[in-house]
Amino acid sequence: MENLQKKCITFFSGACYAFCLVKKFRPNASDAEIVRYALDGYVCGFIEADGYVSQPVQFVNYITDENEIYVDVKKVDYKKEELTEKENIVMWEYNGNTHFVIMDKEGDVIWDPSGNSNTVKYGVPVSIRKFITR
Repeated sequence: MENLQKKCITFFSGACYAFCLVKKFRPNASDAEIVRYALDGYVCGFIEADGYVSQPVQFVNYITDENEIYVDVKKVDYKKEELTEKENIVMWEYNGNTHFVIMDKEGDVIWDPSGNSNTVKYGVPVSIRKFITR
């Protein structure tokens, strides 16, 4: 028999990037809506069963109501001067694990889907995701 609860734990423990994407592109989304959008992304095939966002551009276009169409996402090495947006999605690394959070232009973490994660407490920021429009 399949263990659905274990599948859910696996999905949600790996969904930090999906949660950050929803928080950035739908800033007024409630916690329940953030979770629902992530599950919708899984159903649509943009997110894998382990929470990995395999199609971030398609997922962002799916969740946004904006007129802008996103065509690409660039991963750039972390440098404070690369924090050019009000909300930047940044990947941190600690002890071989990675975790995504949202940082402001000043380099402060303004939203962590894990609350106060050890990866941010003890790790270092390594890259920023920049979404490009037409």
